[in-house]
Amino acid sequence: MTTSHQENHEHTTKDFLIRNMPMDLYIRLEKAAKEHHRSRTQEAIFTLSQGLAPIVPSLKTPKPFKWEKDFTSDEIIKSIHEGRE
Repeated sequence: MTTSHQENHEHTTKDFLIRNMPMDLYIRLEKAAKEHHRSRTQEAIFTLSQGLAPIVPSLKTPKPFKWEKDFTSDEIIKSIHEGRE
């Protein structure tokens, strides 16, 4: 069974050229690559993959639950022990 290029995109690579990179950024990339024992390309790929990690949407805080009545501490304790005897 063959898969289309589109379905198999995670197993392919693509060339990417960065032109006019600021020298200070290039030096930082080169230094990081040496520290991590990677090539500049490997370091750039790693750094991009970390920076482009999927963004998890923030969860909305639910509204506080409103009880229909106030419970006494005796009612709460009774409910906790209910069915455990």
